[in-house]
Amino acid sequence: MAHRITYKPQGIILSSAIGNIGVEVDGSYVDVSLTAPGGIAVLTERYYAYGNRVTLYDLASLIEAEMRTSGYATADFTLSVYTDRPGNKADSCVLHVLYCDRFTVCTDVPAFLRENFLTTLSMRRIATGSTTSLFLYAEKGESIEYTVAHSFHKEDSVALYHHQFTRDVGKTAAASGIVQLNIPLSSIIADAASFAVAPLGSVVPVAFTVRCGQRSISCFVDPVLNDIESFFFRNCFNVWDTVVLPAVTTAKTDVDRSVAIINGSSRFYNQSTAKKYDVETGPLTSDEAEWIDQLFSSYEVFRFEPNPVDDSDPYIMAPVLITDCTSEIQNGDEKLNKVKFTWRYADNRPIVRLSASPGIFTSPYNIVYS
Repeated sequence: MAHRITYKPQGIILSSAIGNIGVEVDGSYVDVSLTAPGGIAVLTERYYAYGNRVTLYDLASLIEAEMRTSGYATADFTLSVYTDRPGNKADSCVLHVLYCDRFTVCTDVPAFLRENFLTTLSMRRIATGSTTSLFLYAEKGESIEYTVAHSFHKEDSVALYHHQFTRDVGKTAAASGIVQLNIPLSSIIADAASFAVAPLGSVVPVAFTVRCGQRSISCFVDPVLNDIESFFFRNCFNVWDTVVLPAVTTAKTDVDRSVAIINGSSRFYNQSTAKKYDVETGPLTSDEAEWIDQLFSSYEVFRFEPNPVDDSDPYIMAPVLITDCTSEIQNGDEKLNKVKFTWRYADNRPIVRLSASPGIFTSPYNIVYS
């Protein structure tokens, strides 16, 4: 009898559902390796058997750590067992993993992936001028054609218009994996203006729904929201998600320093300056309240920062840290759900926003008009 892996998951599996994997051992020990895409060694170890058996515990943590480092939402990991090191391979299996760092009782992952985008928020608020990015898992050859059905009115009327358009007609996934859809609100406004035979500036978008296969997500345009106040983060599936909610932000600056007396004169030394931002959101829907804690626990969070010196790249994504949060969500109807959290920039230096000319004049311009 040779070494044998007793549990070999078939098809795609959530990382949180990998569980423990047993190995039947022919002898006193077994050499085990776990490799990520590109042949990266995640685990290389020798295990000694008890009762001709070895159990590999919590491989999910190793796999998720590698996927976070590499930015993968889905990846294939190869688990191999050897008779001796570096001897012959006795058995192996490939784990087709979709990142998911939350406990779930989903027993049919392919069905979930066919019917959902990679987010747990199926209805969301968006800001005017924003671009909605959606991620999905598609099998090889699956259609990734999508439809955007939208509602709008003209600024001088309350009558609602409805229209839809289709993108990527006839396009299919070249390989199984993650597909990203980007839907700028400007493209929806352009389609609405064309349909209503109206100027672009007179179109007021209200909502739109994106459908791709059996997947669907609805977005509602909130004119009070500012896209610059968005937080971009990796959600529980390790793909990018966006938070933009009505909120009040209070900036606080803390200066810490010591005082020394030298020759009868006082001087500061060991000075450090820290700036943090306290945020209290407005009322949340029940779906938003359940989803927003993914922002607080995310390993990567960014915000847009204006970059006035480059017209071609007017905003830069700056990494931030969510340092504290209070999320107490109740399922009663006596009060509205809100959350409070504190964030700061990852850079230890407080930010200063520099201004520059937007470049409205060409090079022959003379500042003294001569």
